[in-house]
Amino acid sequence: MIKNTLILLSVFLCLSINAQTKSKQKTISKNYPESFSIQKSDFEIIMNSANNSSLKFSNNIYIDKGIVQMNSKNGDMHFMRIKLNFFPKSFLLIQENGSYSTIVFIMSDDKSVFYKGKLDKEILNMKKCSEDDIVSE
Repeated sequence: MIKNTLILLSVFLCLSINAQTKSKQKTISKNYPESFSIQKSDFEIIMNSANNSSLKFSNNIYIDKGIVQMNSKNGDMHFMRIKLNFFPKSFLLIQENGSYSTIVFIMSDDKSVFYKGKLDKEILNMKKCSEDDIVSE
């Protein structure tokens, strides 16, 4: 009798733990766009924003209300980290190496979303990607 009770208790605990992990997985996944863009003029405003400043771009919900957490320049190197409001637990990271290259991507702490950016003449196109695509950069 006690043995059967212990077995039933352990089965019940396993089922409840499984149900909790499934509900957590559902909350992480959100319908993010496959791609979005940032105008070059907005990108230049971002690059000139001070530490701890709030970004105000009512025409772009993806970067609106972002908080600049780091804006660091050293010679022709420029690095920025911006906490994004639209993507919870995510950061827009920008690394500019003078006039040679600009690397832009979005990473999330909970690994729910990753975007890789490509800067064209008048627009920065952000395209959804995998974590491996960013790590290989």
